[in-house]
Amino acid sequence: MQFTRPQLVILSTAGFIILFFLLVFFGVVPGLREDIGGRATLQVWGIDDSKLWSNTISSFENKYPGNTVGYTQVSEANYEKQLLDSLAADKGPDVFFFKNSWLLKHGNKIIPATDTAITLSAFKNLFPEVAEEDFVYQSKIYSLPLSIDTLALFYNRDIFDNKKIAVPPVTWDEVKADILRTREFGSKGAIVKSGLGIGATSKSVTNAPDILSLLFLQFGTAMRNSIGDVAISNNEGLKALNFYTQFAKYGNLYYTWASTSGPDIDSFATKQLAMMLGYASQIPEIKAKNPSLNFAITTAPQMSKSEAVNFPKYWGLAVSSKSVAKEAAWNFVVFATTDPTTASTYATAGAKPPALRSLIGQYLNSPTLGVFAAQALTAKSWLQPDDVEVKSAFDNMVESVLSGRLTPDRALRGAQDDLNSIQ
Repeated sequence: MQFTRPQLVILSTAGFIILFFLLVFFGVVPGLREDIGGRATLQVWGIDDSKLWSNTISSFENKYPGNTVGYTQVSEANYEKQLLDSLAADKGPDVFFFKNSWLLKHGNKIIPATDTAITLSAFKNLFPEVAEEDFVYQSKIYSLPLSIDTLALFYNRDIFDNKKIAVPPVTWDEVKADILRTREFGSKGAIVKSGLGIGATSKSVTNAPDILSLLFLQFGTAMRNSIGDVAISNNEGLKALNFYTQFAKYGNLYYTWASTSGPDIDSFATKQLAMMLGYASQIPEIKAKNPSLNFAITTAPQMSKSEAVNFPKYWGLAVSSKSVAKEAAWNFVVFATTDPTTASTYATAGAKPPALRSLIGQYLNSPTLGVFAAQALTAKSWLQPDDVEVKSAFDNMVESVLSGRLTPDRALRGAQDDLNSIQ
């Protein structure tokens, strides 16, 4: 049978169209895989061990047939640099771990969720308010939290028992009283055993910038003014700075921590420190340093017992603005963080405090994670211009005060100016 020229053209065109859609369907032609049949191959980067993600990935792939997910663990120490280098080279992941302090710093590298993926009202119902402070900007959701970690007070049970301290402190006034009972001086007036690791820079106080942020918020510092500038140089901020540094000023009534001391986490592990402020994520490190250490965890100290203010540090999941499978990527983020069974399995396997409100109540009686779970509900945050620069500015501020190089008010103004100069 012979075909006319017009018939040959029609058959050729039809064959090309069929071949094209077959190539798209099987993923050979990129860019349209998500639109036809919802097929996508996603790459996810994080700092967790890959074993923590096997259940989440397999459950997602079962719920969304045709989608496959690959997970890559990156060292936390190199994570930010490696991620930025990969994104710049257009070789980055579709989904990646996103710090709760990164929205201003790296928000231009991620794409917000559509209402189809998750609505703002649903987000507010699912997670504590602090997640909205960290991940929502101009009513758009940029990331969803995996868990919510907060600063808490770690204390040595043996030291407390030996000093006849029956219950751990709740307020800062109680902390001060316990410092006087637990610190010990040597023959030349030097601190031999400290009550609490606080008052110095992050060289010796591991979480110094976060402890300062906690105190700023507890003293009612606005942190930012009406036009969006960092605003810590005020009466409340000055009270917070003076409160913090008093513990590292020799001769002060509550002097308990030398600015030349080694890392607080090492002192705590070796029983030279009665109390430290730390996160749930630091528990494995403490246990690794001293498996037999008899310690417990209680809530972060408060200015009063009636109104708690806590400070968070945690990771969320975000979708790269360069992903070619944005809808599938957001489907993965929403599934991994909002499905109760998946989120619970992740929290349990990773010994992480949950982020979902529906799971927080289940963890309140946990001897290890209960404190952190409860504090997520009263955590407050602030929009940091750059977490690395905040650490540097706060360290310089504290060092200037302790060395006497600057008065507290001038040091505070300097830190504020430094942070506003990078925005």
